[in-house]
Amino acid sequence: MSALLTPGSGCPWDLKQSHQSLARYLREEAAEVLDALAEHVPGDAETERHLCEELGDLWLQVAFHAQLAQDRGAWDLHEVEAMVVEKLVRRHPHVFGEVEVDGAEAVLVNWAAIKQDEKAGRGDVQEPRLLEGIPASLSPLDTALEIGRRCAKVGFEWPDMDGVLDKVKEEVEELQAESDLDRVESEFGDVLFSLIQWARYKGIDPDRALRRQMVRFQSRFRHVEDFAAGNGGWERQDLEGMEGAWQAAKRSERP
Repeated sequence: MSALLTPGSGCPWDLKQSHQSLARYLREEAAEVLDALAEHVPGDAETERHLCEELGDLWLQVAFHAQLAQDRGAWDLHEVEAMVVEKLVRRHPHVFGEVEVDGAEAVLVNWAAIKQDEKAGRGDVQEPRLLEGIPASLSPLDTALEIGRRCAKVGFEWPDMDGVLDKVKEEVEELQAESDLDRVESEFGDVLFSLIQWARYKGIDPDRALRRQMVRFQSRFRHVEDFAAGNGGWERQDLEGMEGAWQAAKRSERP
């Protein structure tokens, strides 16, 4: 990165970049890591290599930002590393100190308390509203997940899994009962939000679940496409034949 950003001998494209202009590439590289994770099979050479490659591309963005900062005398890559190490040590007193915790939930409670102490130490005495400060760059799905997490921390949560499922069913029934397009959109949003909270309660990452489903769908649809190509093309297909090819693709996935 130092060579790429050297005036006169560096790369003309890299030399034109700023922290702000790089933001879109950071989002793109993070999305490609998430796609690689959706396809990843532990131990599979191809998907292991793909994940490693995409993480390298994401890490390059960190190095790029750090080099820009170093060139203007602000901070460098070593300071980025040092800051995160210091934060990890401070927020894991059960590993690096004498604090004892009982399970993962206790770790999260302790983590939140330490973050509050950090804010107080910086003079942030005014307590922000619970749902303020959610990054605007998060996807709508991840934003909904974060809203649910924050509300659950203060006890605004269903008491059990049945309660969450009942809410999902209730929202689906309300969706089915609507005919006005604006109301349908509103109720559809309620269904999605409730499903995301069910996934959170269940311990499922909804973004990963959706990405993996799309990988499966694309794989199965390739079988449907091959079936159509071998039987006169799309114009000669009907839904029954395509559904048969789809089901055959599903069966071929099973061990």
